[in-house]
Amino acid sequence: MGRPWTRREVIVLRKSLILFSCSALLLVVLFLPLYSRLTAENPETSFPTFTDVTKQAGVAYKITIGDAVTEYLIDVKSGGACFFDYDNDGYQDIYLVNRTSRKDEREGRHPHDYLLHNNGDGTFTDVTAKAHLGASGWHSGCAVGDYNNDGYLDLFVTNYGPNILYRNNGDGTFTDVTAAAGVAGPTWDPPKWSMGAAFGDIDNDGFLDLYVPNFVAFDYKFLPPPIAGSPCKMKGIPVACAPDMYPPQQDLLYHNNRDGTFTDVSKEAGIIRDKPGKGFGAVFSDFNNDGRQSLYVINDAGANFYYINDGKGHFTDYSVPSGTAVDGFGNSQGTMGVWVGDINHDGLQDIAIGNFIQQPKTIYINQGDNMFTDETNEFGMSMVAYNFSTWGMGLLDFDNDGWLDLWLTNGHTMEQLQQHFSDPDDKFAEHVYVLKNIEGKKFVDVSEITGLRKVPDKVGRGTAFADFDNDGDIDVLVVNKNDIPTLWRNDGGNEQNWITIRTEGVKSNRSGFGARILATAAGMQQAFEVRGSGSFLSSNDVRVHIGLAKAPEAEIEIHWPSGQIDKYSHVAANQFYLAREGDGLRPDPYVRTRPKSP
Repeated sequence: MGRPWTRREVIVLRKSLILFSCSALLLVVLFLPLYSRLTAENPETSFPTFTDVTKQAGVAYKITIGDAVTEYLIDVKSGGACFFDYDNDGYQDIYLVNRTSRKDEREGRHPHDYLLHNNGDGTFTDVTAKAHLGASGWHSGCAVGDYNNDGYLDLFVTNYGPNILYRNNGDGTFTDVTAAAGVAGPTWDPPKWSMGAAFGDIDNDGFLDLYVPNFVAFDYKFLPPPIAGSPCKMKGIPVACAPDMYPPQQDLLYHNNRDGTFTDVSKEAGIIRDKPGKGFGAVFSDFNNDGRQSLYVINDAGANFYYINDGKGHFTDYSVPSGTAVDGFGNSQGTMGVWVGDINHDGLQDIAIGNFIQQPKTIYINQGDNMFTDETNEFGMSMVAYNFSTWGMGLLDFDNDGWLDLWLTNGHTMEQLQQHFSDPDDKFAEHVYVLKNIEGKKFVDVSEITGLRKVPDKVGRGTAFADFDNDGDIDVLVVNKNDIPTLWRNDGGNEQNWITIRTEGVKSNRSGFGARILATAAGMQQAFEVRGSGSFLSSNDVRVHIGLAKAPEAEIEIHWPSGQIDKYSHVAANQFYLAREGDGLRPDPYVRTRPKSP
């Protein structure tokens, strides 16, 4: 040990410590504003968290998607879900699309779809039987829209085999009107395999029409299951034969006759193709702001389709000139998920798509005049989930800062690789991702700090988005293969301001689908469209959710499909509104309880 400290040395040391402390405090005071600014600009300090509330919310119903071991293509492709307020009580209910399996069928079990009623307290109740729903079969996805303009959202379920249209009776029950409406689809051999449908008014006559993408002509007799000598392999391992081994099927377009029936106008509308795609999903959107609903169709294992609407119900194929058929390098992709939204605040609807493994998740930025550029690399997306298969996805403003963030749901197609390789890129269960939009210039992965990694990975498929608890931020429902779904509650997204608008058409279709909403706040303008379909085999809250950051109010302008334009000034933040065509903007009467303002 050294010698003892003298009294003089102790006094000098104390003075030095005091001087150091004062200097450190001064540095903190001087640096604090800079630190605060840097912190505010750091996405990891302000993004909300997501909490798995599946079991406590009462949504833990197992969804069957084929057999436990994937032997055929039909075991892979399914898992849609819909958020929609079927009883007009102001809360978003859930429809879970179920499938079956060969084992279930052999043993006499019949997995069925589920309708889950939102109780308004964060929980859901199974009302499937009460609602006269619950069919069983090889179902794929669902779409919602008020096809008969009676004020209640109806439900369309796609299938390997006949599709199903359920009319909402307005009393909590539904009626299967498929045969009368004429939308079951043609009887083909092998059966028609429909995927992600979409409602949209193709001729602005005030009634919703219906687009149904079809996949491939699947038949058990065509190709064998994964056995030694199988022609279908991945990394040398026998797997279920991929879509490119099967013939494609034509898509279908049904025109609404305004009397409860539909007419197949696929040929007259110009969507019958010499070389059909292997359709997975479709989105109606007014891409060039001409008041007409054009159409983007995504396909697996091939180019995607872009159709321009002439306003009379006829479509012109503009896939290649638009720049959206393939990626910027000219490569076609295996596209499963799609979302359309204004990423960069230029008033034009951009496109984001989710693709198969070892394919970037592509961002197409709208340049106007039906022209797009692939800006995947510019947005930092080239390697995000590159080795994962992306199915469900969405462009939503999860933190209400006024910019659309990006959600990606992933899950491998074949579990056989995991059994042979230890590479994490071959895992059957895969991460979900959420990426923050940085002022329309790039996406930054914030998944680690949102709580998404606290829950074990699952084999994700369909994904639907809604503010299910009406607290002013967007929540997420993910369907998982042969597992219960995951309901992610957004916690903290409502710390910034927001507005939610439900549209009600008068001359336009009752749902207001196709209405264009412009919101201006604090010098920032955002452009939205009213629609339901998007993601993978799913439909979403049809209310338009608008993040306002710190702005206490907004200017709202609504362009209706009929041509009517409504403008509203000083619209207060943190409220749910009903916009009735030509008849004002008022608090939504369906939403009986209001969330607390931040």
